[in-house]
Parts: sequence; structure tokens; C-alpha cells
Amino acid sequence: MQDIAKANFKKERKVAAQAVAAMIRQSSEAGQLLADSEILRRVAEQYRLLAPGANGTEEGGRILREGLEENGDLRALAAPDGTQRYYSYLFMTEAYAAILVRKEGDPLRLIAETVREDSADYPRPVPVDLFTQPPFAFAGQEIRSFLERMATEEEYRDIAVTTTSASRMFLYSSLYLEADYASMLAEWIDVGQLENP
Repeated sequence: MQDIAKANFKKERKVAAQAVAAMIRQSSEAGQLLADSEILRRVAEQYRLLAPGANGTEEGGRILREGLEENGDLRALAAPDGTQRYYSYLFMTEAYAAILVRKEGDPLRLIAETVREDSADYPRPVPVDLFTQPPFAFAGQEIRSFLERMATEEEYRDIAVTTTSASRMFLYSSLYLEADYASMLAEWIDVGQLENP
């Protein structure tokens, strides 16, 4: 009888691990990350696997680990508060997931890090209106407020603005791009490419 109970417990745990994987994939498909606390809460609600007095957090953690081990598309990222966020690379790139994690923190830092990365890696300035689109999805007024605050804070003194002849604003980092070069690149991105396909 005890062997049957053990086998059933193992089977239920495997089903729970697959349900965790499905939850993560569903969130990723919707363009969202799933926090470890939310996964553990859902596992506790949906699966009553524990014997009375057992530690629900430990069992939920085991189920989560099992789900991650059995499903190679699932990934974890550390959030600003030290907890984990999960996503499936079948529905979301690591870069997109990293932006979502950063969005949970300081929006000024998110904008600055995005601008610095593009200035350093590509190199190119970033159109300000990019931050109105997913995964950022800030309102225009929010962005203006963020830029005003950034202009007054020492930490963001390298973030600069250039405006094209079509009146579109771009941001760049003066650590990686010189002002004239950034202006030329912004003009090319906004106007030149359209006129010279």
C-alpha cells in the first residue's frame, strides 16, 4: 500500500512539474515573466501533494526545479529584488526577458542601460519613441518626466539627446558615441534610410 502511495505521489509531482512548465510557457507567450512566488502559490493551490505538516515551500521548490530540469526551453533571470523570474525561449528572447526584469526596477536605469547598450554594441542612438512600445510600454508623458529627471542626476550625465531634421528625438550615451556621430546616425536612421533604400 505504501508503494502505491509513493508511486502516486511521484506521478502527481511529475504532473505538477509539467503544469509549472505550461504556466511559464503561457506567461511567456503573453509577453510576461512569471515570478517564483507566483509559481509556488499556484502549485500550492492546484496540487495538494503534501502530507500534513510537510513544508509547502520546499515541495513547491522541488516541483519548480523538476519542471525546469525536464523542460530545456525554460530559463530563469534574477530580478532586482533577488527573486527569480521565469520564461520560455520558445516564446521570448533572453534580451526581451531581460528588459522585462529591468522594467521592474528603476525606469531611469532601464532607459539608460538600454541607451548605453545600443550606443556601445551597435553603435547607434535610440529613438525616444521606442520606449512607448512593448516591452517598455511607457506613456509619452512618463518618458518626458523620466528624461527631465535624468538630466538632473549625475548617474545619467552621459545620456544625451539629439533631434533629427524630421523632429524625432534620439538618445545616445556620450561614453560611446560622440555628439556629431550620434546626430549623423540618428539622421540616417530617421531620414536617410527612407530616402535612400
